[in-house]
Amino acid sequence: MKTGILHIAKREYILHVIFWLAWVIAFTFIQTLNDGIDSMLVWLIYYLITLPVFVAHTYIIAYWLLPKTFFKGYYLLFAVGFVVLLMVFSVVELLISNYLVFMPFDKSRMFNPGFLNLKNIIISGIGNHYIILVFLAIKAGSSWYRTEYQKEVLLRSNMETELEIYQYQLQPRIVLELIKELEVQSLKKVDTAPEMIINISNFLNRFLNEGKEELIPLELEVKLLEEFMTIHNHALGERLSSNFIVSGSLKSYVVPPLLLLPIINSAIKMAYECNESYESTVLIKAERKYLLFSFTFWSENSFNITDNENNKITIRRLHYNYPGKHRLVENIDDNFREFSIEIYP
Repeated sequence: MKTGILHIAKREYILHVIFWLAWVIAFTFIQTLNDGIDSMLVWLIYYLITLPVFVAHTYIIAYWLLPKTFFKGYYLLFAVGFVVLLMVFSVVELLISNYLVFMPFDKSRMFNPGFLNLKNIIISGIGNHYIILVFLAIKAGSSWYRTEYQKEVLLRSNMETELEIYQYQLQPRIVLELIKELEVQSLKKVDTAPEMIINISNFLNRFLNEGKEELIPLELEVKLLEEFMTIHNHALGERLSSNFIVSGSLKSYVVPPLLLLPIINSAIKMAYECNESYESTVLIKAERKYLLFSFTFWSENSFNITDNENNKITIRRLHYNYPGKHRLVENIDDNFREFSIEIYP
C-alpha cells in the first residue's frame, strides 16, 4: 500500500511539472501570436522568470490557505487572505516583469512611472488568477483519484486477509472431514480401507502443499478435484454415481486453488448423512479466453443444501482474481442443483 501511495505521489509531482511547463509554452505561444514572432524570446523569458511567483502564489492558496481557513469553515478569513495574497503577488509580479524582464530585454514594454497603483495591482492580480483556478481543478481531480486509489487498495487488502483466513480454515476442515469419513468407512468396508487410505494420502499431499498457493496450474486443480471425487466414490460406492468430464487445453491456465471444491464438499457431506442415491457431474472446459467450472448434483428424492457461506466466499474470490471477467450461475430445484463458474481471462 505504501508503494502504491508513493507511486501516486510521484505521478502527481510529474503532473505538476508538466502542468507548469505546458503553461509556460502555451502562453508564450499565445503572446507571440498577438505580438509577432520577434516577441517570442521576451515572453518566454517573462514566463520563466515569473514562474516562481505564480507557483508560490498558487501553492500557498492550494496547500495552506484553503486547508487552514476555507475547509475549516473560516470563510471570512479565507476571503481576507485571498485578497491580501492577490495584492502582494500582483505587486511582486509587476516589479519582476518590469525590472527583471522588460528593462533588460525589451525597454519598449516597460510600464509608465506610477504603474504600482491600486487599479493596476487589482487588474494584474485578477488577470493572473485563472492559473490558480486551473491548478485547483487539476488538484481536485488528483485528490479524488488518490482517495479512490487508497480506498481500492484498502478494500483489496481486507479481501486478501479474508481470503487468506478462509484458506487456512478450509484446509483443516477438509482434512478433519476426510479423516472422520475414513474412520467410519474403514469399519464398514474393511476390504477397501487400504485403497481409500492411499487415495486420501495422495489427495492430502497435494491439497496441503499446493492448496495454499495464490494461483496453481489448472492441471493441478483438475487433479485435486479428481482425487477428491475418487475418495468419495470408493467410500459411498453405488450410492454415488460420479462423472468427471474435462475438455480443452489446460496447460495455458492458472487458477485460484480449490475454487469449486468447497461447493462439492457441501453436497457430498449430505450424501453421507442421507441414505439416498445421488448422481454428480464435474465439468471443466478450457477454451481460448473462456474457462468453465461446473458441478451438478441430482437425486430422485428432494434434498436441500445450505451453502451460503461458501457461495459468498467463492464470489469474493472471483471478484478478487477476475474483476469484471467472470459469471456465476446457480440453478436449484427440489432434487437438483447446478453451480457454474464462467471465467473470461
